[in-house]
Amino acid sequence: MIAHHMMALFWGVCLVTLGQMTYGEASVPENLDKSIDELKVYYIKDDRELHNAHPVFLRFLKDIKVNLEEPEQNLLMSIIMDTYSRIFTQMEKDSQDEATKEKLAHVQEHLEKLQENYFPGKSAELKKYAETLWAIKEDDPVVQRKALFELKRVYREATQLKNLKNKERRRRQARITIKQKS
Repeated sequence: MIAHHMMALFWGVCLVTLGQMTYGEASVPENLDKSIDELKVYYIKDDRELHNAHPVFLRFLKDIKVNLEEPEQNLLMSIIMDTYSRIFTQMEKDSQDEATKEKLAHVQEHLEKLQENYFPGKSAELKKYAETLWAIKEDDPVVQRKALFELKRVYREATQLKNLKNKERRRRQARITIKQKS
């Protein structure tokens, strides 16, 4: 029963996410909108848990535009889309109803197309790197010693990236200043 409640929140977030990801340039296609509504009817019986002030994805959407630059926004949105894909895959596996499975596949197709068209690039590769880094066991003494051994080089690389970013920012500022004086 709890899974059904979580799904209700999920579908609401899905609609909001799809709308916000396109920055208001496009709306949810009519056939996708219909599939989502039909799935909501199937999965959402009681929506008390939907409004418990603990959204699944919406909490990230607020911060995306404010705190992250475009490449970071794209990466995070790509990860969100991938998470949706994993959720839909699990729902398809769990469902006994063929019509529901078809609707889930239909929604998933739209999400995949959205991700391909709006968030192309290396985000899948970056996500794999992030997952590998998150899986590092901090309490492993060998990992700790290796991390200490590698720290100076990693620190230098991070400093170089920071300096490069600052240099690019200064160039942009200079261009803006020149344009304003013209």
